[in-house]
Amino acid sequence: MSGKSPTRARSAVTLEQALRHGPFDRALRAALERRELSLESLQRRLRADGYSISLAALSYWQRGLRRPERPESLRIVMAVEGILELPRASLVALLGPPRPRGRRAADGGPPEFTDLLGPSTGLTRVLDGVDAAVNLGFQHIGMQGDLWLGEDRSWYLERVRRVVTARQDHADRFVALHIPDVPGQTAPVLRPISGCRLGRVQADPESGFQAAELVFDHVLASGHPHVFEYEYIPSGPASGIDRYQHASRQPVRQIALRTHFDPRALPARCRHVAQRPGTSAPRHVTDLPVSASGTANIVVLDSAPGLEGFRWEWD
Repeated sequence: MSGKSPTRARSAVTLEQALRHGPFDRALRAALERRELSLESLQRRLRADGYSISLAALSYWQRGLRRPERPESLRIVMAVEGILELPRASLVALLGPPRPRGRRAADGGPPEFTDLLGPSTGLTRVLDGVDAAVNLGFQHIGMQGDLWLGEDRSWYLERVRRVVTARQDHADRFVALHIPDVPGQTAPVLRPISGCRLGRVQADPESGFQAAELVFDHVLASGHPHVFEYEYIPSGPASGIDRYQHASRQPVRQIALRTHFDPRALPARCRHVAQRPGTSAPRHVTDLPVSASGTANIVVLDSAPGLEGFRWEWD
């Protein structure tokens, strides 16, 4: 006796309802589920057909964080319809009229990493291989970062501790992005400490950018908190840096950063700097004292998306 399995039958009903009533992201998810196709597989099929799109962009569409509006994006959506064996224009019809564009767009979506860090082919390359949009599925409760420097003014360890709460079921990973401190810096080695293990890692040797998946040791349900820690160790020359900063596309309830200078090599001046999306340079927030033991601290509550960190001068 032949016929659809109960799971496939339910999937077909869900897809039919989603194509009829929308929204676009729900229909796309249902179509992918029916075809048992991952976003990575969809991206490969699109590229084989001559369409270039990042994994992050596809993930934004599927999660409802962004929607395709530009002519090239709409052509890709029509190609997706063919790959997923959907009626022609069935997904396009769910998009409706374009939304207002610009920094104050009505969708209120998070800024892109390029809005925070500036355009970089290296950044684009590392984000193309991992789904950084998974980070938007969390409420960011806390981030604590510590950087240690030696007497020769080089850094030898960075340790990060994060506290997040899942916004949706099945949350199981976070993408850690490492920003090079100086041009030509090689990407460091990432080591999980607790609450996670290492997944896919994308590094760009030319720019020093690195994006790495940290897979949690258990899957989170919506509303569940998780604490995880990891550290970076330099894989090449690490001297001459004059900054330590973290970027976030979402608000963070508490950011606590510490830089640990060697007491025999204290900076002449240390500052707290911050930068918001769309601005060209960080602004000076305040001068920071450095203790006799070599530690400087920053604590920011209810931090807005952007960069928070240190800048210092050696002489």
